[in-house]
Amino acid sequence: MYLLADDVAHAPNKLTLRLRQGVAILAMLMLTPLAMAHEFWLVPHDAQTGLEQKVVFELRVGPTWPGVQTPRIDNLVNWFKAKDAQGEWKVAGRDRTLAVGNFTTRSPGATVVGMRTNSAHLELSASEFNQYLMEEGLTEVMKTRARFGLGDAPGRENFSRCAKSIILVDGQSQGYDNQIGLPLELIPQTDPLALRTDEPFVVQLLFLGKPLPNTLIKAQLKAEPPIELSATSDAAGRVMFTLPQDGLWLFNAVHMEPSTEDDSDWESLWASLTVQLSEKSKE
Repeated sequence: MYLLADDVAHAPNKLTLRLRQGVAILAMLMLTPLAMAHEFWLVPHDAQTGLEQKVVFELRVGPTWPGVQTPRIDNLVNWFKAKDAQGEWKVAGRDRTLAVGNFTTRSPGATVVGMRTNSAHLELSASEFNQYLMEEGLTEVMKTRARFGLGDAPGRENFSRCAKSIILVDGQSQGYDNQIGLPLELIPQTDPLALRTDEPFVVQLLFLGKPLPNTLIKAQLKAEPPIELSATSDAAGRVMFTLPQDGLWLFNAVHMEPSTEDDSDWESLWASLTVQLSEKSKE
């Protein structure tokens, strides 16, 4: 069960109080250092739908599916918008809700949705930071720390999220490869409605609009247990996955660079993409 942002104001007092208490607890959990050093993604209800249908989003945080449902905490969102054949618009939503945003579909084809969060600060012990760098494939950062004798130093980082989801409307997918303007953005290069388990599914990673090579990209299927794959982007920022089945797939990537801020040593962007893939019938 989820509540739309507009429903909270009209809920009974006890329900509203319980929801606020739950949001506060989840926010505290989300703000622990290890929780922040995990994937962050949008889950749409529903990822494939019809025209003039409401789509509701929730947020998840964790190393993989199912993750932990997370509220839209105060000042989390920098911008939250959608783009279809008719243009761009702001996704409705408000802070302190579990249903973090919603909109009504307008056009057949793909509606691309992006959430850009505000920057937050994270400090981890040396062992935690090194483990996190290893898990996310940030080997260049590890080499830089080692080169300057900082392998045993805590990790001080400012980070922000670039969460994206693609909604396929009326059984059509044109526009699935549109950009939404995130600084770190994952873009499918293969039609989501034409998945072939015997052919590569291609995803491209862009940083400030340009291909980002040598970056670990993960693919994770919502299943029990989750199916997890990974690959490193080529010179064109592309990876090719042989995906074993259709379903709601989550793609992730992290990019980190030296920080220019006094309170941190590193600046990172976390990109995610959720998209429902459907297998194309073999002819």
